[in-house]
Amino acid sequence: MFAHIWRMRGKRKKAEDYEKFGCQLTLPTLRKIDGCLGAYFLKVFEARKPEYIWVVLWRDQEALEAARSNPAWREQISKFEAGRFYRTIPIEWVCESLASFQEVATEKPKVAEKREKAE
Repeated sequence: MFAHIWRMRGKRKKAEDYEKFGCQLTLPTLRKIDGCLGAYFLKVFEARKPEYIWVVLWRDQEALEAARSNPAWREQISKFEAGRFYRTIPIEWVCESLASFQEVATEKPKVAEKREKAE
């Protein structure tokens, strides 16, 4: 598995627009690209100015390289550049996964929560 990690420092006046762009356009586009296993769009919690990190997981390096030439990817890049969301040139890394784990957080069913409160 490969991770494409991308950090961007945004403009304050464009932060809300960029967040909508990422959630409403970029994530759905990535979901449709073959080989994309998942994506995380993160906002740096304690940053004084808007700062974002993308972590996009790919099946392998070939899938990532194929995605870069995908018309949907190219269109997203064009829209991103046209939006002028960033304050500085984004930094990106491509990383190969050596090991991983994932825990799935589960919510208590509402019925169980009501029972606990009643006790």
